[in-house]
Amino acid sequence: MAHNVEFQYKYIPDDTWASGYLCIGGNNFEFVCSYLFKNPLEELLNAVYQIVPDLASFSRKEIDFIMLEEPVEYRWEFKLIDEEKVTINIYEKGSDLNAMLIFNDNLYLNDLLRALVHCIGRDAELRSNEDIERIYKQFKVYLKSH
Repeated sequence: MAHNVEFQYKYIPDDTWASGYLCIGGNNFEFVCSYLFKNPLEELLNAVYQIVPDLASFSRKEIDFIMLEEPVEYRWEFKLIDEEKVTINIYEKGSDLNAMLIFNDNLYLNDLLRALVHCIGRDAELRSNEDIERIYKQFKVYLKSH
């Protein structure tokens, strides 16, 4: 189970694209995503929030969301293994409509939360979104108590 988790996310204000990566141990997933229909970082954080025990009103064991990189889409799946560990699967679906697993790893949920908090904490522009700021603060409080 990897402890070294990195998450990087770069959004240029007033642009319609962002880029980033998720690295768990030596397993790396780089992405570009579109802001055309919704805020992908907000969608990612909302999905993770839903699986953190005791944060969401009705926490879930599994959740997914779609991140768009027109015409490609990435479906991120989060599945709790237990209260401490999570599996992340990322599927890519292109114009041929076939989904292919391109990233899979298991990690400690707190390591994922620390990586997200670290990334967002360094970028005031990302935190200017009310929902992102709210979830960021709740992740920080959760980490302090666990």
